[in-house]
Amino acid sequence: FQFQFQFLCLLLSSLVSTAHAGWGKSKVESHSSPYPLTSEHFLIGILTSSLVCVASLVWMVVCGGREGGRRKVNVVLVGCGMPKRSMGWYHLTQLLKMKNVNIVAVVEPFFLGICTDVPPQFSTFMSDLSKNRGIKFVKSISDLDDFPPLTMVLLAARTSDNPLLFEQALDKGAKCIYLEKPGAPTVKELERMKNLAISRTVPCRVFLGYNKNVTRYVKEAMEFSDGVEGAHLEFVHNNAYKKSELVECFSRNSEGMLKNMAIHELALLVSFFDVRVDTVFKITVDKSKSEKLTLGGITDFSKVSFQVTTLAGASATVTADRCAGTVSFANVKEGGAEGKIVKSFACPTAEETAKVEAQKKADPEIMEYFLTQSDDYDTLKTNVVRAFADGTDAGDVATIDVAIEALKLAEFATKSLMRQL
Repeated sequence: FQFQFQFLCLLLSSLVSTAHAGWGKSKVESHSSPYPLTSEHFLIGILTSSLVCVASLVWMVVCGGREGGRRKVNVVLVGCGMPKRSMGWYHLTQLLKMKNVNIVAVVEPFFLGICTDVPPQFSTFMSDLSKNRGIKFVKSISDLDDFPPLTMVLLAARTSDNPLLFEQALDKGAKCIYLEKPGAPTVKELERMKNLAISRTVPCRVFLGYNKNVTRYVKEAMEFSDGVEGAHLEFVHNNAYKKSELVECFSRNSEGMLKNMAIHELALLVSFFDVRVDTVFKITVDKSKSEKLTLGGITDFSKVSFQVTTLAGASATVTADRCAGTVSFANVKEGGAEGKIVKSFACPTAEETAKVEAQKKADPEIMEYFLTQSDDYDTLKTNVVRAFADGTDAGDVATIDVAIEALKLAEFATKSLMRQL
């Protein structure tokens, strides 16, 4: 209430000023004074009062709902999922700790919709937040009232559901939407979502959760490469599947490696190397580090390594391996793609691994990659919330334009690599 109180004080002061000017005028009409107050003084008093009142009202509107000088952002999270297992749940736990965020609702289409046997972990989590934080849980966006002006929607549902959920969020008045990668199953759907967002009277800002755009090891490698002659960057993304698990992996990630696992690296190429389908000169596969398999009727890569070169001469290499462990790298080479590695930046480092192992020991049920990439997820959301609240740029956070180009590049590169292998 401090702003309302401040406004009332200023208003009272203005009225007193006006009354004083009027009183002075009436006095001067009947008494002589060495400092006569004229009708001009009376007019100045009225104008000053009006300006102070208007300024006070503007201050209240701009600063209303601020936390520590910054406006609080209302957030609706869609797709919470299972506590400790789903990305939506982890996003929610981080958002709850942000002082400039107000969680107004959680939309959970599965557990509150089609699921007939809701796990107790979710029911307990929902009950606690509803009781202690006043957060509403619903099964559909349509169950919510129209959103307040400063509302962001975080979509962490299945990729195939995103286009419909995105449109529903816009219809409720969302002015900022944070999408989990890749945003939509196809380029066509993602482009339609962009057009819907910009067609609103007040366009909706859209960001994607490409965490490697802000991650430590990538930034360190790029900064280091600035001082290396003929520097060439290789982004290495590893997973820890066993060979025997690849059938299930191919089935669960049927959109393909480049649209799923390696899409983060493609977003890096789009964001920092100006790679677009129409700027690509050639894509060259390294057959010694690549393998194409057909498992369960699905043809995909178990591993792949390729260099992308643009028409302007810029180039970078992407290497992805589903069965190479949990550590990923950003390698800086000198003298081009065939040169030696000058320095390699790892994620996680030995220290980070030790920290994650300790956290995992304390909470064995939580997904390990939440802990490994926790700082990146927090940075992404912090940057987006701040940019939305202040109307500023979100730094290196990927926009929907970057997401569209990355998805186009994934489709284009997949076809090229399939032909070459």
